[in-house]
Amino acid sequence: MKIQKEFGRHILFTGAGFTKNFGGLLASEMWYKIFNNRRVQEHTRLMELLRTDFNYELVYHQVINEDYTNEEKESINIAINESYKVLDDIVREWTFHSGAPYPINIYGVNRFLAMFSGIHENGLFFTLNQDLFIERHFNNVMIGLNLPGVQKIPDSHKTILQLPLENSDFKPLPTVDDLRAKSKNLILPRTLNYIKLHGSFGWLSSTGTRMLVIGRQKEGQISEEPLLSCYFHLFKETLSKPNRKLLVIGYGFMDKHINRIIINSINDYSLKLYIISPSDQSAFFSKFNSIEHGEIILKAIVGYFPYKLLDIFPQDQSESHAWREIIGSYFGN
Repeated sequence: MKIQKEFGRHILFTGAGFTKNFGGLLASEMWYKIFNNRRVQEHTRLMELLRTDFNYELVYHQVINEDYTNEEKESINIAINESYKVLDDIVREWTFHSGAPYPINIYGVNRFLAMFSGIHENGLFFTLNQDLFIERHFNNVMIGLNLPGVQKIPDSHKTILQLPLENSDFKPLPTVDDLRAKSKNLILPRTLNYIKLHGSFGWLSSTGTRMLVIGRQKEGQISEEPLLSCYFHLFKETLSKPNRKLLVIGYGFMDKHINRIIINSINDYSLKLYIISPSDQSAFFSKFNSIEHGEIILKAIVGYFPYKLLDIFPQDQSESHAWREIIGSYFGN
């Protein structure tokens, strides 16, 4: 199902490194949460697998799809879900105050995100993140938050009181018929349309089961879920226009199905990439040598900003040099 809309040329795209700025977990840290899980440690084969493969998504895919017992499959599922619950606890408890371990000026972050809301067009913020940081902490009085096709969770009451999700809070995604009925109103103007390409903690599949897009064959998993398939086509459609500028925060360019769209947009529509990453530029740029068609992505990078979000949005709420540099380069032409 395609969405026929006009989109702004400035597009935001984030990965796990975005939430890491606020204490969130990267893939390597998710691994040790799973490795330390009591249910996993009851199974020798799971522990042996995790000791030799530090990519928790690939471990999960192997256990679920290969010759492992139902008890082992259940244990890895429980460990994955409990790890995402830990991640939600981290973002739920994050606060902006003096002396906090991650004292990023959230008001500045919210103003920055609101710049992608669009005025005459429909603004889009794409992410691979499955945490609820944006849902819990984006609070701009002028710009609302819209998650197309699905109810925002947690609700305002739980957001204000920083309450955890309960099982009753988990929401099923729409079916194909549901999407057809609301297709004209999925993307809203003058709001932050937040597109979670790999699903979200707190979402159920359209058939009512727990679901997250992880492991191998992510594109296949996406195609089986109507809303995520719609999101994926929207991502492709959005970048399939000339003069697009994609600002990337916290994405390591390791997902082939995402890279394929970016590469096609570079080749066919001259997509320009702007990167915010605290990595040393030599380390960041050198990894493209091992990424399929990485040389194409590398040539499309026209802006590189080696900053953490704290550098851009400091605790004292001042206007940083890093902020002026990014605004001038990315929004200035």
